[in-house]
Amino acid sequence: MSKLAEFPDLAAAREQAAGWISRLSRGLDAAEQAEFQRWRSSPANARALQELSALWRDLDVLKELANIFPAPPATQTPAGPPARNWRPAMAAMLLLGLIGIGFVVQQQFFADKPVAATARQLITDYSTAIGEQRKVPLADGSVLAINTASLVQVVSLGRQSRELRLVRGEAHFTVAHDPTRPFRVSAAGHVVQAIGTAFDVQLRDGGGLQVLVTEGHVKLLSGDGSVGDLMRGQMMQLSADGTARITQLDDDAMASRLSWRNGMLMFDGQTLADVVAEFSRYTNTRLVIADARLQQVRIGGYFPAGDTTALRDALRANFGIDSTRDADGTIHIGPRRSPATAQ
Repeated sequence: MSKLAEFPDLAAAREQAAGWISRLSRGLDAAEQAEFQRWRSSPANARALQELSALWRDLDVLKELANIFPAPPATQTPAGPPARNWRPAMAAMLLLGLIGIGFVVQQQFFADKPVAATARQLITDYSTAIGEQRKVPLADGSVLAINTASLVQVVSLGRQSRELRLVRGEAHFTVAHDPTRPFRVSAAGHVVQAIGTAFDVQLRDGGGLQVLVTEGHVKLLSGDGSVGDLMRGQMMQLSADGTARITQLDDDAMASRLSWRNGMLMFDGQTLADVVAEFSRYTNTRLVIADARLQQVRIGGYFPAGDTTALRDALRANFGIDSTRDADGTIHIGPRRSPATAQ
């Protein structure tokens, strides 16, 4: 009989084990400890946990497993001292043993799926579609606000650090204060590190990065080893070639910059070209400025994100700018009506 045939529920158990390992990385409360012990009492679950641990390199999880598995009774030889504490030894033995069975695990456990793909299951992805905003509470008490067409990965919420990755788009991070566990967000080859603060990170077209601190301060760690501090209201724009520019924003400017968290877009004197570029992030509709002379017209207003009808109405009523829609849905903005026509 094959090993896989011994436990018919092993496939489902492996899926559950991945969730438990993620929860172990942040620590379990008393109720979760009891629930975990009940779950682990199943032979299929216990084996799945052991096998999946071979992919998990977080030593905090190994320590947690050493604390949870029952200790054997202490023994003493007639002529020797009491047996050494079993827990550190078990953690080391577990790590070495799991490395040793790695080939077997790859051949049996992952026969139907790549090892890398299974390891990625331990990373939690949070994504949004175009025009969607999403708020996600994390297990450590932090909160993610994810903007349109974005992807944030929660890599680890361990006992010593909290690691996240912005893969695309933009997100605002409200970080639960914990000086023992720095909160790090990696993006575009840089790392934004905080302990308890709030900040916004946006990946820009062309490989650039924009970081805005809305509370407290953060450290920005770059790939070349340089470190910089950003305080509340400071926004750093990093280009792909490493050029950096810092701008100080007042409360009104920050509110405008982050109005997307309420599903709105606020503009206060930006050029029409910038307004169209920002608005295009929230809709699948293509927006084109048909008259190049309009690109530098300054626009102010408060619009529902992605609502092209509201944008067209405001441009017509407040700025005298007409627009047309093609059969394929493309909106051409312009021309601007003459004063006589506008009356």
